[in-house]
Amino acid sequence: MPEIYTPEEIAEKLKVSEQTIRRYLREEKMEGFKVGNSWRIKEKNFLDFIDQQSSSKK
Repeated sequence: MPEIYTPEEIAEKLKVSEQTIRRYLREEKMEGFKVGNSWRIKEKNFLDFIDQQSSSKK
């Protein structure tokens, strides 16, 4: 089973606010899914987001 993170956990890893991660999710800059009213992010989607951010800076 893949690792699943909360926006708070992702924010901590990226050293940004939780609101920033929630905005990325709403704007579909980062892929996630909702369980009830709570966002969750699969590890693969998190790593894809990092790769996308890294490649867009080149």
